[in-house]
Amino acid sequence: MKQEGKVTDHINCSTCIAQAYNVDVAKKGNSIKEYFFKDFWLCFGNVRHEREKLVNFDCAEPSVKMVFQFCGSRALKLSDFSDVLEMSCNSHALFYTSANSGQVQVSGCEEQGFLEVNFQPKFLLSYLPDNDSFLALVEGIHKKESTFLRSENNTITIAMQAIIDSILESDREGGLQHLFLESKVKELLLLQIESFMRKPHQDAELIQKYHAGKIYQAKAIIEANIGKPCSLIDLAHQVGTNECTLKKGFRALLDTSVHNYWNELKMKKAMKMLTESDASVADISMDIGFKTPQHFSTAFKKYYGITPGTARLQKK
Repeated sequence: MKQEGKVTDHINCSTCIAQAYNVDVAKKGNSIKEYFFKDFWLCFGNVRHEREKLVNFDCAEPSVKMVFQFCGSRALKLSDFSDVLEMSCNSHALFYTSANSGQVQVSGCEEQGFLEVNFQPKFLLSYLPDNDSFLALVEGIHKKESTFLRSENNTITIAMQAIIDSILESDREGGLQHLFLESKVKELLLLQIESFMRKPHQDAELIQKYHAGKIYQAKAIIEANIGKPCSLIDLAHQVGTNECTLKKGFRALLDTSVHNYWNELKMKKAMKMLTESDASVADISMDIGFKTPQHFSTAFKKYYGITPGTARLQKK
């Protein structure tokens, strides 16, 4: 791959803080991982660039690309297409490229975190629904003309992020790793297709950058303070907004509620502590912010369908 570029002034990034966990995971090996399957190729990791750099690339054959940008920004220009696809932190895209070359302008953050899947066009066509949202993409594939799927619903949701996290964290090997990754890629594709089929949220103003930055800042605060009690009003004030905007914005951008996301993080941390440490149920309960072990046990069983004691028996 031929590369050329220049260092420019630093560009502030206000949203990628919410994806720092993903980036840290990828940075452990500071490298790109690639996996090849019958119908698609998976690539993910974290690449360190100057704050702004122009990268030339070559494509071996036409493909449909599903891209998730965790941190940093990119502007993609294909040699046979006049439009430019612009992606920012916490965004995803789906497009067909018939070109064998192009350029990517990367900017925003020195650490460019991403996950990309290249599908065989015939494979993807078998999954795309008969829906107006995909007419241009399907037509482009049949005509072998590069096409970007246009949509306002291009923010990485909590559900998407959970799958991406599981891919980045997986330490399986051999056939088990391939089986796991193949299933997760298909889950991601399902979620992305469904996101493009949804109509833009009625509260469209909440998706504007000014509000999005506050929502992602609130998300990051939750992730850094899982066990510390905090009311919605206090959380909203910390990021400079109000309770109503926080609740509606969280739902609009991340497709879940503040309460459900916070509870999910608590339950996952509790399960990890139960199966990977000797901490008592009482200590775990206190660590993740429950007033009593009884309240924790009730919430845990409601979430997982088993008691903390049963989960403890699964300890590695």
